[in-house]
Amino acid sequence: MSEINEPNGGHPTISIIMNCLNCSRYLKEAIDSIYQQTYTDWEIVFWDNASTDNSAEIARSYDDRLHYFCSEGTVPLGHARNFAIENTRGKYIAFLDCDDRWLPDKLERQIRIFEDRKDIALLYSDSYIVDSSGNRIKRAFDSEKPERGMIFNDLLSKYNFIPLLTVLIKKDVLDEVGYFNPEYNVAEEYDLFLRIAHSFTIDYIDHPLAEYRVHENNLSFNQNIGIREELEIMNKWLCNYPEIRRELGISIKKKKIKRNAALLLYYMVKYAHLPKNILKFC
Repeated sequence: MSEINEPNGGHPTISIIMNCLNCSRYLKEAIDSIYQQTYTDWEIVFWDNASTDNSAEIARSYDDRLHYFCSEGTVPLGHARNFAIENTRGKYIAFLDCDDRWLPDKLERQIRIFEDRKDIALLYSDSYIVDSSGNRIKRAFDSEKPERGMIFNDLLSKYNFIPLLTVLIKKDVLDEVGYFNPEYNVAEEYDLFLRIAHSFTIDYIDHPLAEYRVHENNLSFNQNIGIREELEIMNKWLCNYPEIRRELGISIKKKKIKRNAALLLYYMVKYAHLPKNILKFC
């Protein structure tokens, strides 16, 4: 096991956010993948969003590095993530959903880069897409490699290419730009990443460090909400920063056309009874 951990005033270096709502099926695999990390100076802030299954029992079976919190009633995910962040003590923040997994060297690779590169605010990586049984299907960035550096223009004019389960973020950066906007139900991650990318350097590790699980419960067909929120976020940036409109005008117009076409396709599936699997092309 690597011994690169550094003291952080008696606090863990990394705080890992896990938000849970009836996730017992895969929960143990997710938590175990944290306990199997080669980098060990971390804490888990586990926020149970009023689960009714045995998620609480599973989470509470671990040691005191997992801090269990439970809300009295279910709240939107953005609120739940913010509640969890408010209870962190680490210098860095990471996120792991309860049906995904990390590879053992995920945190160690990222911490080493942060130690060498003081200018980075957020670091993300490639990941594997796996099926419900955990079998690998492909890499998330199988062909096209994502951007690195000052990536705001690419992030705004393309799509949210940053997988939340792979990120490690400096906590003081979150304190500066703000946490998740609870007004958004689907695109809250995209909104946060844009706020970070607008002012800070972001880097990418071209190696899979996590596994994103695709299963029947996370195959959402609420693209209409996500697309509408994405368009609203884009319009806010364009209204607040006219120079962005001048610089990215053509690219933004092309993106809006594509996103509105995807929205139209969603409604055709819903009301004209086209097959749902056509939405994977959106």
